[in-house]
Order: sequence, then C-alpha cells, then structure tokens
Amino acid sequence: MGYKKTQIGFITVLTIFQIAFIVLSSIWFRYDESFDETSGADFDLRTDYYYTYYSDVAVMVIIGFGYLMTFLKKYGLSAAGYTFLLAAFCVQWTLIANAFWHQIHEYGELHRFDVDIPALIEGMFGAATVMISFGAVLGKTTPLQLILIAFFEIIFYSLNIYISVLRTHATDIGGSMIIHTFGAYFGMGLTTVLTSRKTKEHLKNPDNDATKVSDVFSLIGTIFLWLYWPSFNGALGVPGQRFKVVVNTVMSLCCSCVGSYVWSVLLNKGKFNAVDVQNATLAGGVAVGTSANLYINPVGAMAIGLIAGSISTIGFNKITPFLEETVGIHDTCGVHNLHGMPGIIGGISGIIAVYAGTEDHSLYNGAIGNYFPEGDHQPFRQLSALFITLSISYFGGLLTGFIMKFLGPNAEKPFTDEEFWFDEENDAEESEEEELEKKPLDDEESNISSSEDIQLKEKLSSEN
Repeated sequence: MGYKKTQIGFITVLTIFQIAFIVLSSIWFRYDESFDETSGADFDLRTDYYYTYYSDVAVMVIIGFGYLMTFLKKYGLSAAGYTFLLAAFCVQWTLIANAFWHQIHEYGELHRFDVDIPALIEGMFGAATVMISFGAVLGKTTPLQLILIAFFEIIFYSLNIYISVLRTHATDIGGSMIIHTFGAYFGMGLTTVLTSRKTKEHLKNPDNDATKVSDVFSLIGTIFLWLYWPSFNGALGVPGQRFKVVVNTVMSLCCSCVGSYVWSVLLNKGKFNAVDVQNATLAGGVAVGTSANLYINPVGAMAIGLIAGSISTIGFNKITPFLEETVGIHDTCGVHNLHGMPGIIGGISGIIAVYAGTEDHSLYNGAIGNYFPEGDHQPFRQLSALFITLSISYFGGLLTGFIMKFLGPNAEKPFTDEEFWFDEENDAEESEEEELEKKPLDDEESNISSSEDIQLKEKLSSEN
C-alpha cells in the first residue's frame, strides 16, 4: 500500500508542477522582443553560436552525470532515468526562478522575460546543480522525494545567484562556487538529515557496491564530462574570453587526471581504484571554473588541476571513510570530494586571481571593468560570495531534508531499481515464485473439494 501511495503522490505532484510551469510560462515568457522575421538571419547566427554550447552542456548533464552515477550494480536504470527526468523538470523551474529574480533585480517588479538559448543554458546549469546534490543521496530516496528536493533546491539556488552574482557581483564563469560548491553542500545537508542514522546500515548493504560492468558504464559518464567540460565553463562567457576558458580548463583537467592516477596508486597498495578514476580525474574542471576566463596562465591552471585532483583522490580514500565512521554522514557518490572541496579550491584560486588582476591592471589592458564589476573591491566580493554560497547551500539542504523527512519515508529497498522500475526478468521470477507459493495451496483446496464431493455422493446414495 505504501508503494502505491508513493507513486500516486509522485504522479500528482509532478502533474501539478508541470501545469503550474505552463501557466507561469504563459504569463512571463516571450521570445526576445527585438526579434522579427527581417532580423531572422542574425538570430539564426546567434542561435547557432550558443546552441553548440547548450548541446554540450546538455550532454554533460544528462549523459555525463547520468552515466557517472550508474556505478551501483543494481541502480543503473534509476541513475540514468531519474537524471533524465530531473533535467527536464529543472530546466523549466530554473527558467522561472531565474526570471523572477532577474526582474526583481532589474525592474523591482515582475515583467515578461525574454527566453533565448543563453537562458536555456542557465536552465541546464540549474539542472547540473541538482544532479550534484542527487549524487549525495543516490539510491536512498523515492521519485517523489527527488522531485520535491529539486523544487526546493532550485529556489535556494536561484536565491544564491541573486545574492552572490546579481547583488554581490562575484565573477564565477564556470560555477565553481555557485554550481559545484552549492550542489555539493546542499547534498551534504540533505544526507545529514535523511540518512545519517542509517549510515552503518547503508555501508553494510550488499547492493551499495559496484561490479566491473557498472564501473565501466560509470567511466563512460566520466569521459563525456571530461571532454565537454570546456564548453560548460565557457558557455556564457564573452567571446573574447573563451580561448582562455578552453585552454585553462583543458590544462587543469589534464593535470587533475594525472594527479588522481598517481594518488590512486599510492593510496591503494599499488593498484588503481575505479572510484578515483571515475571522479577525481574531473576535479580540475570544477576547480578552475571561477578563474577559467582570467589571466592565470597555463601554469596556474595546471597547478589548480593538480591540487584539486590530488585532494579529491585523498578525499575519496581518507575523508569519506572518516565522515562515515565518525560523523555518520553517508555521501553515496562522494560529491564532497569531486564538487565540494574542488569547488572551494576554485573559489579560493579565483580570489587570488582576482587580487592579482586588481594589483596589476595591465593584465587586462585597462579593461578591468569587463572582468571585475567592483574594481579593486572585487577580491572581497569573491570571498563574500563563497561564504554566502556555503551558508545558503548547506542550511538549505538541511531544511529541505527536514521537509522530506516530514513528508514520508525514504526508499524501502535502497540502491536497487526493484522498487520503482519494471524489470521484466526480475518481475517474471517473482511471478513464478508467487505461483509456486500458491500451487500447494491450490492442490490442497482441490483435495478438500474432492473429499467433500465424495462425502456428498455417499450421503445421497444412502438416502436413496
């Protein structure tokens, strides 16, 4: 009965949200008001320019994150399937939430909002943030909980964008702080409330494990993320800055990859650990995000990547077990190691890069205002944004976790697809078992019926 109630709740809540999104979109959204058929060629060029970045980011979010989380041996359908659904849900909700804050910031009241390809990219950034948080509670929540978590998280995410970017004027082109740090510590807040009491139970669960096949599928997600990360960091950058974004991101990723392999061998008795290769190799893309468009020089990007990859690998091998055993926090995917700590490294390296730029304006050929809206005060704004993001994300995750705990239980069969996905092979086996269980009962009933018939016939014959 609990299963049926959960799924009925999921259908009801998701349908209500979708109808609400359509209604709000009809009120707020429009095409760019400068568009007309005579200017169509210009818009086509702009669309072609940005759509490449949109498609790259979408591949990262849906395929990259989706397959990265298929490492659990019995949760592949759920990992990939829920990622697909959450992406479609979050793009719509992020557009609406961002539109609200942008209008408040620009006009002080609500106006109609122009929807274009950059706005869709921002929608995918919101989806990416939710995917990061999803990793912390992977395998432990119901579909209904995931939809509600996404709904509340985007509210906090867009609020943080409003405060940290629109009001504080922090620069964070690749989202080290506002996407990765936010998503990681929102997820850590969630799992602190939802699953901390069951950490030992989850660690002993045989389904909370990988196989060689599931690890290979997860590695597919890693490779997609690694290849497309320059587009993620540069999707909304100014055209003149994108060459630095690509160079810095690739160099940082290469060094984090090398660093993670070295540390994986050192920490695992001379062998590579699939978890390190699947995750820590990506830490350089996370950590270089804030400073990707700044003059950090290739050597700076390489240093950031090497530090991030090393710390991430150490985190998976040392920090995660410590948090599980001493604090009781169970982070299924280790988002604290891939997104949390590298995100903080990205925020700190961004502060250093901004400080260097404000001390030596010649780095930007006198165009410092194009990079730092607050001029010489920009380093302090960067530091403020980092603390604001950490605060809103973690406490927002805690609050959302308490709401989820109040609304209903977690998944009854964690780390498996069995509870919410139709599996023809498993369901057929269950049906056979049910038939076998019923068969002795049916035989017994038929024997009883036959015995009663015989007694009735004997009684009738004696009366006659």
